[in-house]
Amino acid sequence: MELDINEQDPEDMDLTDVVLEYDDIVSAISVLEKRREELRTHILNTFTEKEINILRVGDVELRRQKVEWKLWRINKLKPYLMKKDLWDIVESVDRKNLSRLIEKGILNEEELQGTYDVETRYNLRVKRI
Repeated sequence: MELDINEQDPEDMDLTDVVLEYDDIVSAISVLEKRREELRTHILNTFTEKEINILRVGDVELRRQKVEWKLWRINKLKPYLMKKDLWDIVESVDRKNLSRLIEKGILNEEELQGTYDVETRYNLRVKRI
């Protein structure tokens, strides 16, 4: 796949050219993201099959990092937060915001049991060595 990027300032370009280049870039990103996800799935499957967490190919190192995601159950979480007068701070289930409140000790992890499910996910870290 090849994409010719116009290095001109958009202000100096005809609007038609700006729109067409924008469309080309959006399309290219979509194709690349789809391909990245295909490759990521294949790599993660290989990690699982081989029971490894680090893979080195040439000067590229891939690390599989296990991450526990809390899948918050709004119907159980909201009443708990409302009782603590914290719903106005959260207003919607924002994983990072809730994690910060737990880290600061404003919310108690034990009291939150039952308000979320845990899903194991994996991140891939790429590093040149």
